[in-house]
Amino acid sequence: MSPTLIEFDGGFSCYALSEIEARFIHQEVFVDHAYGDEDLGEAPFIVDVGANIGLFSLNMRRRYPGARIVAYEPAPETACVLRRNLELHGITDITVHTHALGAEAGTAAFTYYPAMPGNSTFYPEGKARQKQVTAELLGAEQAEASFASNPLTVGVERLSRSLAEHHPDRAVIDLLKIDVEGAELDVLAGIDETDWARIRNVALEVHNTAVSQVDDVEELLRDKGMTVTSEPHPLLGQVLGVCNVRAYR
Repeated sequence: MSPTLIEFDGGFSCYALSEIEARFIHQEVFVDHAYGDEDLGEAPFIVDVGANIGLFSLNMRRRYPGARIVAYEPAPETACVLRRNLELHGITDITVHTHALGAEAGTAAFTYYPAMPGNSTFYPEGKARQKQVTAELLGAEQAEASFASNPLTVGVERLSRSLAEHHPDRAVIDLLKIDVEGAELDVLAGIDETDWARIRNVALEVHNTAVSQVDDVEELLRDKGMTVTSEPHPLLGQVLGVCNVRAYR
């Protein structure tokens, strides 16, 4: 599937593999500020886990021209579009890592959905409700096409290890954004105890399924000394039980 150039109101444009998905993400990031709109200072260090085609990273660069941004996107096709979007906007200093993040280093089976790559996941069983809703709204044939998948094997690294190896000069993480389709607790488990004090803000999209629970994410963040708030996702909360969780210290 070849990426298409999508134009948005306000003069913003990006390449995307799915126009519907790109417009959805643009709405949640640029309009609804789903990952928070806190003032992070003039030159924050931002870690974008589950970067997809780069809309969150691009929005953060627009808001914070002096930001240092690190993006993680394990799906090869999606990562290529991410890099193309950075090039489109003349950005050369956002670092892109193409391994996933998790509790342990190694490799893992990853389910990639070409028709909607932003839903790609380590936990395809967590997509059952979304597939059901798609079938109810658009028909069974469309649901099957949307959730047709390609199996991948991707590299996995722990966040603490990745940052120590590639970004050892960064003493503070001003914002850790996580949108990983059910693997939120895995990413958090990959943070060393000594690194938690470095993290000032966390913003997560949490899929409240059998493999990921909002209560568990909130409890972990509070155990790390953070103040936690959560609210239903403005677009997905009522139908799919997705929540936006934010934590700060």
